[in-house]
Amino acid sequence: MEINLTKSIATDGSTVLESGNGTFCFLRLTPGALLVTISGNDQGQFGSAALDEIRLEILRHGKLELLIDAEQAELVTVEVSQEWTRFFAMTRQQLTRVSVLTGSKLINLTVAIAQHLSQTGNLIQIYTDRSLFDVALAKASTAQVIKNARA
Repeated sequence: MEINLTKSIATDGSTVLESGNGTFCFLRLTPGALLVTISGNDQGQFGSAALDEIRLEILRHGKLELLIDAEQAELVTVEVSQEWTRFFAMTRQQLTRVSVLTGSKLINLTVAIAQHLSQTGNLIQIYTDRSLFDVALAKASTAQVIKNARA
């Protein structure tokens, strides 16, 4: 598949990748905590760009808490799901927690399969309730701020 994407920086400082009917937005909450918002479809048109953005954060900070808001995600191909599964399996030592908000049964099932096949145990937490995900988001931001203040 040909990769045709645009990368830009939004006014809030987030990095935005757009391609076809899909968008990834990466916002560093604090050093070591990254929010990824996914909308639309990922049929492989991003290549490795989305996972590369996460890998860069891991390189910058060593350990990373990853929060993924996939409530507006509509479709992900089997190949893309397999890439995410490999990514989680390979980086589980660098990821302190992965919280994923899903908005559809299809995306929920896709993440659950990736969770199982990556053999990461309880590393990945799946949320279907926005308010519970927002609590995890607030905890991630607060915990990192407190941790950084003590360092």
